[in-house]
Order: sequence, then structure tokens, then C-alpha cells
Amino acid sequence: MKKKILLYGGKSTALIVSEMLKEKKTKPSFIYDEYLNKPHFKTNGVFSNDKKDLKKFIKDSHDFFVCIGMMDGFLRDYISKFFINKKLNPISIVSSRAFIDKSVSYGHGLLAMPNSFVHKHVNIGNNCYLNVNSVIDHECKIGHGVHIMGAAYIAGRVTVNDYASIGANATILPDIKLGKGCIVGAGSVVTKDVAPGNIVVGNPAKFLKKNQKKYNLTIL
Repeated sequence: MKKKILLYGGKSTALIVSEMLKEKKTKPSFIYDEYLNKPHFKTNGVFSNDKKDLKKFIKDSHDFFVCIGMMDGFLRDYISKFFINKKLNPISIVSSRAFIDKSVSYGHGLLAMPNSFVHKHVNIGNNCYLNVNSVIDHECKIGHGVHIMGAAYIAGRVTVNDYASIGANATILPDIKLGKGCIVGAGSVVTKDVAPGNIVVGNPAKFLKKNQKKYNLTIL
């Protein structure tokens, strides 16, 4: 019997994931999003926003992928742990047009979009997103729930801690450390370490404000 896949989230990331699964000759069986009346795309998967249905989806599924993008790496990681505790298998989705060097190690829940590039001896944690044309250069350490957006460039030996988000076209210079939960604005050039929870913008990147986002952690 074909393994059934549950997608958590029904917006653009779920669309991208569904299309990438199609390229691998598979498809999601179930899609759940409590904030939508219907998914933002056409699908043959069964959709619901009802928590009673989510319980059934969990029971009937084998694999899952959490489709929550933007600056929500903490939430993505939290939901992933919830499903693992429910005995579901977390999958990674890597485009055939992504390049990940054979020396790279990465955890579960990786989304590597077309033309994303990961160079030698990089370590990537769980539930990370690498958008189109993003580059992680050699010897970087990437934590859990990190989102690297389109065309962002991370130079060599950079450390990106858990739940950090790096905006489109941003550049992180060598040996920089990005703190847990920090956000780098689109197009920014980071020339010095960023403290945990700080939002930085500009060239060179400067402190804007604290990341104080709060989450609803009730799943069922």
C-alpha cells in the first residue's frame, strides 16, 4: 500500500511542496489548515480545518511535512515534534535541481527548492527551508527551523542558530554568528554577529527591533 502523506498548512508552501512531490511521482493524501476554508490551490488530497479530522488524518497517515514558511521556524519545529510523537515519519523534500554536496549532513523536514546550493561540510538541522537560489557556503552550521529565503548568500563558517530567518537577497559575511530567533531583513548585509531575537536591516545591517512574535501552540 502506498504511504500516505499529511501536509500541515494549505497556503503557498503547501502548493510548492505538492508540486515537488508530484515531480517525485507522489502526492499528499491529506491537507490540514485550521485557518483556511479551503487550500489556496487545486488538489486531490482530502482537506480539512477541523481538528477532529486532523486526528483521523494522523491515524491514517505514515509521513508528514509541515508547510509553514516565513519567520515561523519555531512553530514549524514544534509541530514537527508533535507529529513525531504521534509516530508519523518526517520527510525531506529536495528538488532534483538543488545541489547539496555529499559532505553535507541535514536533519528531517528539509525543503530544498530548485537552485538552492549547499557547499562542503555544512551541517543543517531539522525543519529548515532553503528557497530558490539560496546559497550556504562551506563549513556553516545551521540550526533547527531556519528559513533561508530566495537568493540569500551565507558565506563560509557562519553559524545560524535555531529559528533564525534570513531574508531574500541578504548576505551574511564569513564567521558571523546569528542568534536564536533573529531575523535578517531582505537585502541586508550582515557584517557583525546578531544577538538572539534581534531584527536587523540595512547595509550594513543594524538593529531595528526585537522579534516578539507569539504563537498558538494548541494543535489538537
